Amino acid sequence: MAAATSADEEIISSINITPLVDIFLVLLIIFMITSSVIDQREIALQVPKAAHAGQQAPKASGLVVDKEGNTYLDGQKMDSASIAAVLRAAVYRDPDHQVLIGADRDLKYQNVVDIIDLVRGAGITKYALKVVRP
Repeated sequence: MAAATSADEEIISSINITPLVDIFLVLLIIFMITSSVIDQREIALQVPKAAHAGQQAPKASGLVVDKEGNTYLDGQKMDSASIAAVLRAAVYRDPDHQVLIGADRDLKYQNVVDIIDLVRGAGITKYALKVVRP
Protein backbone atom coordinates (compact mmCIF):
# COMPACT_ATOMS: atom_id res chain seq x y z
CA MET A 1 0.00 0.00 0.00
CA ALA A 2 1.27 3.38 -0.89
CA ALA A 3 1.23 6.12 1.70
CA ALA A 4 -1.17 8.89 0.97
CA THR A 5 0.24 12.41 0.88
CA SER A 6 -1.83 15.42 1.58
CA ALA A 7 -1.84 18.52 -0.59
CA ASP A 8 -0.31 20.61 2.25
CA GLU A 9 2.97 18.69 2.25
CA GLU A 10 5.61 19.91 -0.19
CA ILE A 11 8.86 18.33 -1.18
CA ILE A 12 11.84 20.39 -0.03
CA SER A 13 14.14 20.56 -3.03
CA SER A 14 16.72 23.09 -1.78
CA ILE A 15 19.48 22.87 0.81
CA ASN A 16 20.18 25.66 3.27
CA ILE A 17 23.98 26.13 3.37
CA THR A 18 23.98 29.12 5.73
CA PRO A 19 24.94 27.03 8.82
CA LEU A 20 27.77 25.43 6.87
CA VAL A 21 29.12 28.83 5.80
CA ASP A 22 28.90 30.03 9.41
CA ILE A 23 30.97 27.08 10.59
CA PHE A 24 33.62 27.71 7.93
CA LEU A 25 33.84 31.40 8.85
CA VAL A 26 34.32 30.54 12.53
CA LEU A 27 37.04 28.04 11.62
CA LEU A 28 38.73 30.65 9.41
CA ILE A 29 38.74 33.20 12.24
CA ILE A 30 40.18 30.64 14.66
CA PHE A 31 42.90 29.72 12.15
CA MET A 32 43.80 33.38 11.55
CA ILE A 33 44.08 34.10 15.27
CA THR A 34 46.18 31.04 16.07
CA SER A 35 48.51 31.53 13.12
CA SER A 36 49.30 35.08 14.18
CA VAL A 37 49.97 33.97 17.77
CA ILE A 38 52.48 31.28 16.82
CA ASP A 39 55.97 32.75 16.88
CA GLN A 40 58.15 31.05 14.32
CA ARG A 41 61.83 31.59 14.89
CA GLU A 42 64.01 31.61 11.85
CA ILE A 43 67.74 31.83 11.39
CA ALA A 44 68.48 34.24 8.54
CA LEU A 45 70.75 32.67 5.92
CA GLN A 46 71.66 33.42 2.37
CA VAL A 47 72.07 29.89 1.04
CA PRO A 48 74.28 29.42 -2.02
CA LYS A 49 72.64 28.42 -5.31
CA ALA A 50 73.26 25.25 -7.33
CA ALA A 51 71.83 24.48 -10.74
CA HIS A 52 71.60 20.73 -10.11
CA ALA A 53 70.25 20.72 -6.56
CA GLY A 54 67.86 17.95 -5.53
CA GLN A 55 64.14 18.54 -5.28
CA GLN A 56 63.62 17.50 -1.67
CA ALA A 57 65.89 17.20 1.32
CA PRO A 58 66.06 13.83 3.09
CA LYS A 59 64.73 13.46 6.62
CA ALA A 60 67.72 14.46 8.69
CA SER A 61 69.07 16.65 11.48
CA GLY A 62 69.54 20.26 10.46
CA LEU A 63 72.89 21.85 11.21
CA VAL A 64 73.08 25.58 10.44
CA VAL A 65 76.00 28.01 10.61
CA ASP A 66 75.11 31.69 10.33
CA LYS A 67 77.25 34.56 9.07
CA GLU A 68 78.75 35.19 12.52
CA GLY A 69 79.81 31.53 12.88
CA ASN A 70 77.11 30.54 15.40
CA THR A 71 76.06 26.90 15.05
CA TYR A 72 72.50 25.62 15.48
CA LEU A 73 71.42 21.99 15.58
CA ASP A 74 67.73 21.59 14.81
CA GLY A 75 67.15 25.25 15.68
CA GLN A 76 68.96 25.25 19.03
CA LYS A 77 72.20 27.18 19.42
CA MET A 78 74.98 24.82 20.50
CA ASP A 79 78.75 24.65 20.68
CA SER A 80 80.83 22.08 18.79
CA ALA A 81 81.16 19.65 21.71
CA SER A 82 77.38 19.57 22.31
CA ILE A 83 76.67 19.07 18.61
CA ALA A 84 79.13 16.18 18.45
CA ALA A 85 77.54 14.53 21.50
CA VAL A 86 74.01 14.86 20.13
CA LEU A 87 75.06 13.52 16.71
CA ARG A 88 76.91 10.56 18.29
CA ALA A 89 73.73 9.70 20.21
CA ALA A 90 71.72 9.95 16.98
CA VAL A 91 74.16 7.62 15.20
CA TYR A 92 73.92 5.19 18.12
CA ARG A 93 70.10 5.10 17.71
CA ASP A 94 70.18 5.04 13.90
CA PRO A 95 73.45 4.17 12.11
CA ASP A 96 72.06 5.67 8.86
CA HIS A 97 71.27 9.05 10.46
CA GLN A 98 71.71 11.96 8.04
CA VAL A 99 72.63 15.62 8.55
CA LEU A 100 71.67 18.54 6.32
CA ILE A 101 74.26 21.32 6.63
CA GLY A 102 73.22 24.88 5.87
CA ALA A 103 75.84 27.60 5.90
CA ASP A 104 75.68 31.26 4.97
CA ARG A 105 77.32 31.92 1.60
CA ASP A 106 79.48 34.66 3.08
CA LEU A 107 81.00 32.26 5.62
CA LYS A 108 84.67 31.33 5.23
CA TYR A 109 85.31 28.05 3.46
CA GLN A 110 87.37 26.84 6.44
CA ASN A 111 84.33 27.18 8.72
CA VAL A 112 82.30 24.94 6.41
CA VAL A 113 85.13 22.39 6.29
CA ASP A 114 85.30 22.46 10.11
CA ILE A 115 81.55 21.73 10.33
CA ILE A 116 81.84 18.84 7.87
CA ASP A 117 84.77 17.51 9.89
CA LEU A 118 82.69 17.78 13.08
CA VAL A 119 79.84 15.84 11.45
CA ARG A 120 82.13 13.11 10.15
CA GLY A 121 83.90 12.91 13.50
CA ALA A 122 80.56 12.20 15.18
CA GLY A 123 80.15 9.13 12.97
CA ILE A 124 77.77 10.57 10.37
CA THR A 125 78.49 9.12 6.94
CA LYS A 126 75.54 10.64 5.09
CA TYR A 127 75.38 14.42 4.97
CA ALA A 128 74.38 17.04 2.44
CA LEU A 129 74.92 20.75 1.93
CA LYS A 130 71.79 22.87 1.67
CA VAL A 131 71.59 24.91 -1.53
CA VAL A 132 68.81 26.53 -3.57
CA ARG A 133 68.23 26.63 -7.30
CA PRO A 134 69.04 29.93 -9.04
